[in-house]
Amino acid sequence: MRITKNAHFVLLLVLIPCAVFGQTPTSNPGSKGYTSWLPAPNADQAMLLGNGTMGAMVFGHPHNETIILNHADLYLPTGFPKPPIDQYSRLPEIRQLILDGLGEKAAKIPVEQSLIEGYGGQLWSDPYIPAFDLKINTTPANIINYQRSVNFETGEATVHWEQEGNAFLRQQFISRADSVMVIRISASHPFNAEFVFDRRPVTWNQWDYINANIKNTQIKSENHYLIYQSDFVHQWKGNIAGYAGVGKLISPDGQIFSENNQIKVIETREVIFLLKIESYKTGEPVPTETIIKQFAQIEPDYTLLLSAHKKVHSELFNRVSLNLNGSNEDKNLDSEVMMQEAKNRFSPAFVEKQFYAARYHILCATGKNPPNLQGIWGSSMQPPWSSDYTHDGNLPVAVSSFLSSNLPELMKPFFDYHDARLPYYRDNAQKLYGCRGIQVPSHSSSHGWNVHFDPIWCLSFWNGGAAWASHFYYDYWRYTNDKVFLMERAYPFMKEAALFYEDFLTPGIDGKLLFNPSYSPENNPANNPSQATLNATMDIMLAKELFRNLLTAGKIIKEDKNQLKKWETMLSQLPDYELDSTGTLREWLWPGYQENHKHRHLSHLYGMFDLIDPEIAANPELLNGVKKVIEERMNVRRNENGGIMVFGLVQMAWVAANLGDAALTEEIIQWLSAQYWSNSLATYHDPNGLFNMDLSGGFQTVIIRMLLYSEPTFLWVLPAKPASWEKGSISGIKARNQLTVEKLQWGKNEIKLSLYSPIEQELKLKLPNNSKAVFVNGKVLKTDQLKTNTWIRLNPQTTVNVNIALN
Repeated sequence: MRITKNAHFVLLLVLIPCAVFGQTPTSNPGSKGYTSWLPAPNADQAMLLGNGTMGAMVFGHPHNETIILNHADLYLPTGFPKPPIDQYSRLPEIRQLILDGLGEKAAKIPVEQSLIEGYGGQLWSDPYIPAFDLKINTTPANIINYQRSVNFETGEATVHWEQEGNAFLRQQFISRADSVMVIRISASHPFNAEFVFDRRPVTWNQWDYINANIKNTQIKSENHYLIYQSDFVHQWKGNIAGYAGVGKLISPDGQIFSENNQIKVIETREVIFLLKIESYKTGEPVPTETIIKQFAQIEPDYTLLLSAHKKVHSELFNRVSLNLNGSNEDKNLDSEVMMQEAKNRFSPAFVEKQFYAARYHILCATGKNPPNLQGIWGSSMQPPWSSDYTHDGNLPVAVSSFLSSNLPELMKPFFDYHDARLPYYRDNAQKLYGCRGIQVPSHSSSHGWNVHFDPIWCLSFWNGGAAWASHFYYDYWRYTNDKVFLMERAYPFMKEAALFYEDFLTPGIDGKLLFNPSYSPENNPANNPSQATLNATMDIMLAKELFRNLLTAGKIIKEDKNQLKKWETMLSQLPDYELDSTGTLREWLWPGYQENHKHRHLSHLYGMFDLIDPEIAANPELLNGVKKVIEERMNVRRNENGGIMVFGLVQMAWVAANLGDAALTEEIIQWLSAQYWSNSLATYHDPNGLFNMDLSGGFQTVIIRMLLYSEPTFLWVLPAKPASWEKGSISGIKARNQLTVEKLQWGKNEIKLSLYSPIEQELKLKLPNNSKAVFVNGKVLKTDQLKTNTWIRLNPQTTVNVNIALN
């Protein structure tokens, strides 16, 4: 059923008493933003702002506004961190039980050991919490011409309304240039307003939790300032001990005074409110006075501050441009109408706007840290899964687009996060397995110790985290050719990941190396109830990729030849991929395990997520086995009309695109477009619910992968372009070997490709099957050169224009 504006009007009267809203728009940012004619009914629908350090969820209420403030550091310490249990002492027992087919008993051993050592069971990650609320109250009256909007290009949210002949405009952004939130309220006639800091509301059953972990909270007003300070109970060296927020109110024409921990302004036509949050570590001073001094250095001119912010934010955002030739009518729909329409029909205009929304949100969420499960936002003191960093799927999807979408600097927080936790990762390897090297846990936040064990979700048995992280270290070098980064950061991390495998892997009776224990995230064989298994295909794919990359990088940095020989031998000893009796690629490479396709993950297709595993690419039977896995998983997803856990759906789209299956990729895109976005174009974990930022990272990757696949010296042009996207273009994306795709434009009869390379190189192009002629810088290639793969030469610091005529 289509929801009409009249239906929304009735809902609005319920949400905001005494308000009568008209429908006259004040602005429309097209694809690069959205408008809404309703205030947000909940935090999921709020307008999102962020500069990578601070975040804000803006509801857009005219009279009684709530803005939830967030900060990237706010992981609430719920206890003092404990090192991993001594799983290594029980490892022989664990391994034998799994070999005997008793994985359930093996999974209980870490739990038993935790009780012996006084843990009391699994310890969860410290949760990501909101900082506080900012309340802005103005005089209520009947309202017309309401609109709220977000401009993705500028990072600015606006709320417009009129009441009793007075036109109001509230504008806000969080500056990447000055690291401060700036709010301006202006009106055509004088108005009164009050600003209040308040604790985030908690439910009646959360107070014991709050009081056990938050030592004290102070809220006060002093002259033109609001101050919020919160100290944590559990403080330990090097970790966050608390945080402070300061707001400053400025008015050129009104009278400002503080009263009852709030600031009021009367008879003003314009106010500026500056807001900043900073955390502090154990032993450090509370930064309140520091923030106040910083405010004194900021010129409170909204236009100038926005201009400085736009210079940074817009440059990042606008590096990539997408045009899917959607209708302007669809692009200009209010977000509520658009998302209702998306459930009924598929529109390239919707996909284009969602691409930009995803880009905007993941950009805003990344800076000081990589994006967590909620990006940089959150409204609950006890968020789902602690809103932590989930390394066995969510975080890799969230950061997946940074390199190809031309935001390589946003990978740095990912590397900084991991590098800072290397001592923890080494402890994990030693305590859990008696190994050198590193083990990255499935979940982490404030520290990196692996304390996630469970009789069912036996996550201390998942050992693919360091190899998966290594993929991004290595790939950053492949995209940027930053040899210093390769030598000083990427290669050392990768080498420690490999040292773990050197000690962990043992020879099996067939002479192949054995992964025991092994874990295919959250799945178990159909004929075995335990997730504790042997030889999960994902583990093997990750290890193979790591060793292949080390052998390439090791030669460049002149690694010891004996070490390279050792890795080369280990690579040859890893198990071969296998098909089951139906020709499906197996998820566990161990006799007797049966496939379990009724599952949201498809971890055993890791080798098709990003770079296509060369072992699979060279074997048509394995490629067909991958297709069969997708068919089986799609049967499950079709029954659920997409289903829960969107990052699994995103990964399925990557695989379909890498298989060149345009129809299947389009089917998945249709699900993604219809069901996993709020009315504020924030993304969800499940259909129509559960605020989560994985899709905001992965959606860009899906679109880019459908249009271009790259390996060093190889480009596949339009591998999975949907038939419905008859015309379009994408500009500014990156490919490996430092290539910039200045523009890729397609139509019914021709493809135009402009490539810039800073270095001299030869490039192999894989063209669409209906290509009939290729022109390189205006010169036609000879007929015998026009094959499935076409070689072209790129000179340094020049652009090559390739025109492909189609049948």
